[in-house]
Amino acid sequence: MLREMKWFFESESAVADYLRGLWNEVCPFCGATGPLTRHGVIRGWVTRDTFGIRGWRVFCDPDSCRGKGCGRAPSIRLDRSICRRCFGATELWKFIRSVLGGCSVRAAWRACGIGLSMRTGYRLHRRLGLCQSVLRAQLCARAPPPREKKCAGSSLLQTFQHLQESCGTTNASRNFQREFQKDFLALK
Repeated sequence: MLREMKWFFESESAVADYLRGLWNEVCPFCGATGPLTRHGVIRGWVTRDTFGIRGWRVFCDPDSCRGKGCGRAPSIRLDRSICRRCFGATELWKFIRSVLGGCSVRAAWRACGIGLSMRTGYRLHRRLGLCQSVLRAQLCARAPPPREKKCAGSSLLQTFQHLQESCGTTNASRNFQREFQKDFLALK
């Protein structure tokens, strides 16, 4: 049975199970089945205090399966990590919850506990504004936006409200990545 490649997983054991059946997956770039192999790990800050494995590389081997592979190397990750960021989905969700609660960007950044500069907090807020159209498109495919306009002034706050109602209140950024198989801060 052929399946679409998954990108985000809840636990390391789920990743290990997935990697064992990699030969049966479809390459997301070339569509070939069979040439995907394990290719190493991505190391980095898993949490604020822990350095470890953030993701696993998969290689679409052009030398296997009669040259069907494309040679690209996608990566799979745990849903708690944010691609190309040194903080996780939990810290990101704390930041979003603080902004939803009415805090300024500065106060929200301090509340989430990420030990990076304030400038990074403002860049993250700007990035959230840029990626909200991708978030909204995914969320609207699942459920219509909330009728009640609690945050009528800001489209970003409306997006966060929709995210919270669609993906739960515990850690919606992590749930979004796992359920939609899409990077939370993706621009397309």
